[in-house]
Amino acid sequence: MNKIDEYLLLEDNVRHSYMGVVWSHKIQEKQADILTCKYHYLEIIRGVCTSLTSVGIISLIFTDELWVKIIATGISFISTFISFLFQSFDTQNSILSHKRTANELLVIRVQYRLLLIKIKLKQQDVSDLINSYDDIMKRQGDIYRDAPNTTNQAVAKAA
Repeated sequence: MNKIDEYLLLEDNVRHSYMGVVWSHKIQEKQADILTCKYHYLEIIRGVCTSLTSVGIISLIFTDELWVKIIATGISFISTFISFLFQSFDTQNSILSHKRTANELLVIRVQYRLLLIKIKLKQQDVSDLINSYDDIMKRQGDIYRDAPNTTNQAVAKAA
């Protein structure tokens, strides 16, 4: 295989890896966006429920209606359930984990892009470029190994 073919083959593989990282980065960002939206939505519901529970308890001072007690208890249960969800799933840390992974993939993406420039310029030997490619792929593998799982919804939003 001649030198030109070696550069072209390497370039093709690096481009393929680059596109995979672009796609994974976008999915991680979308997953963080989805979780952030859900978190804010549940925070609003919890705030409203807490307020309504307080109003219900205060109204019990002035009235002894059974329906007020039932509604206040139901709303209090919803507020407690949302608080339990926040503690169980640790949504904020999950959001941060997806954002951190997206940022790490962004660094890898830039490294692949820089490698593509080096390949185009042909200022380094193919074997040196392959070593650089291997190093980037190892770092990418480490990121993927530690990356949080994403949902089909995030994949659909990234498309």
